[in-house]
Amino acid sequence: SQFTPRVEGDYLWGRGSADMKTVVATYLVWMKDALRVARMEASGFERGTLPNLALLLVGNEENGEAEAWGTPFALKELDLTPSLLIAGERTGEKGDELLGEVCVENRGVMRFDVVARGAKGHSGVAGTGDLSEKLIAARSALNEIFASHLTLKSSDGWQSQARFPFINVGTTGVYNVAAGEGILGVEIRSIPQDDLLGLRSLVEAYCAENGLEARFSVMENGVACDAENPALKALLEAVKRTGGGVEARVGRKLPGTSARFAPSGQGVVWGQSGVGPHARDERHFIPSILPYYNALDELAKLWR
Repeated sequence: SQFTPRVEGDYLWGRGSADMKTVVATYLVWMKDALRVARMEASGFERGTLPNLALLLVGNEENGEAEAWGTPFALKELDLTPSLLIAGERTGEKGDELLGEVCVENRGVMRFDVVARGAKGHSGVAGTGDLSEKLIAARSALNEIFASHLTLKSSDGWQSQARFPFINVGTTGVYNVAAGEGILGVEIRSIPQDDLLGLRSLVEAYCAENGLEARFSVMENGVACDAENPALKALLEAVKRTGGGVEARVGRKLPGTSARFAPSGQGVVWGQSGVGPHARDERHFIPSILPYYNALDELAKLWR
């Protein structure tokens, strides 16, 4: 079963292994060990001092903007403004890397519903209207807006994405009643170079002109961490030291992560190696665990 963990060779199989429970476990073990070292030993850290690293565990990367326990609200409640927010999702995408990329750019997310309303009534009565046609026309018009405002094609694959996950009109199995409301779902995953606020204005203007309502639930721009951020430099140096002097690989992360919640955009995605997230064959590359642990040791020494 995909829900029963097992070890085969260098891989831990099971749902959640690569995305991203193994990284969470690594942080917890490292923090336990760092606490012991700081309290009991003179090596590694100065006696009586703790590493300048904190761990925040939340389960809402997809809609953290809209939930009271989301990352932005947790940071505010705890009065935390991290110099660098590290989202620990896998960045060894091939599944056999000992050290994953440090992804300094991450796409943002916008989600909204386009709502069409009409008069609910018997479908055989003229004038009740067809909301599905209205929403299909809206889908076509929005595609044109997205194509002109977003980077939807790029030679290097670093591009925004627009999709329509659902369209709901009427009740399944009910044929003789025209719906009073229809909803078209829209999701945008935008690179930081694209302007979500400007796009929202265009969407709202189109909806207002065509008797539709746009209801936005999530809107966070993509992030691009400042290359001069001292904490980022410390992380890159820590990874370099762990890798035997080889420069850390710097990359960009297409899937949305909680890095987009980083204050002032100072967030990165840096994790371990694995393949098949959310799939039956999800598995984590076990040899990538220890290098990550060791890199945390180096980061704690560099970032005081």
